[in-house]
Formats: sequence, structure tokens, C-alpha cells
Amino acid sequence: MYRVRLLGLDIFRPQNLETEAIAADNLPCWMLDTDYNGMVFMARQVFFPKTSAWENLERSLRGRFAEGVWEHLAGTESEPFAAGPKRQVAIKVIDERGNELMVVKTLSE
Repeated sequence: MYRVRLLGLDIFRPQNLETEAIAADNLPCWMLDTDYNGMVFMARQVFFPKTSAWENLERSLRGRFAEGVWEHLAGTESEPFAAGPKRQVAIKVIDERGNELMVVKTLSE
């Protein structure tokens, strides 16, 4: 079984040639495709670490959810998963500006 732990995101700012590091728990959303085929990203696990967004999410979904649900969804570590036939995962992060950034990793034996 495998797990993915999101450590954060580094963003390069071309206007001042500096890199900004954003901690994982300060990112609005990250998603995991546990068997990425190289063409189509399928979000199999989705997380919302930046907890200030929860009220907006509840309002948008028009519902109230148990605290345990939010605790799980706020994670920076995925649920355990088995390697799929493609043996690679894709991690997509959405930053504050709505930009989607993705990295693909091959799972070792």
C-alpha cells in the first residue's frame, strides 16, 4: 500500500526572480490520481487543507457535515492505496489564484 504526503508548493515569481514556498496546510485544494495514465487526470482522492474555505464549501453545497468529515478532508496525507496497472500517480494542487499545478511520480516496486 502507498500513501502520498503533500509537503507544500513552491511558486516562482518572475517579476522579482524569487521563489515563494507555500505550506501544504495553507493550500486550498489538492487531488490525487492513484493510477494516472499519462493523458487523463481522474481525481480519486480530494483534500481541502486550508480550513478557512470549509464554511464557503458548506454554503456552496447547501449542507452541514460532521466534524470528522472536515478533519479527513483537511489532510495533507492521502488514504492508503494499492498501485494500479499504470504504476504512477499524479498529484494536482490548486493554488490561491486558481492555478492548477501537477506532478507525476512513478511508484517503485
